[in-house]
Amino acid sequence: MGSKPSPTDFKFTSHNNLRRVAIRQLLEEGYPKERIQVDVDLNTKRVDVFADGEKPTIIECKSFKHTNEYASKYLRREGGGRRVLCQPFFDVDEMWLVYRTKKNKYIVIKVPRPQE
Repeated sequence: MGSKPSPTDFKFTSHNNLRRVAIRQLLEEGYPKERIQVDVDLNTKRVDVFADGEKPTIIECKSFKHTNEYASKYLRREGGGRRVLCQPFFDVDEMWLVYRTKKNKYIVIKVPRPQE
């Protein structure tokens, strides 16, 4: 038998899971459930999550499966060293970095866009 996949392996964090995490975060921020929509067409562009409210929010969920495979293969932790994954920030107000713990809980780290 093969080894059981690690819950921190992002190959097993699907697009739908990321969407659920995003919706949960919006609910925690106070958006009413009935104002949150998924797979919405906005101005001829389809978005994953749209929350209408005082501060309308559009969320795109990307799982970056290939990125995690690359990181686990090439960015091995060496004694005392550090691992760095460099990616473009894109033109967004903030990025949500999602980490899945060994107990299958999701932690969201919000990184705001730097002020120029």
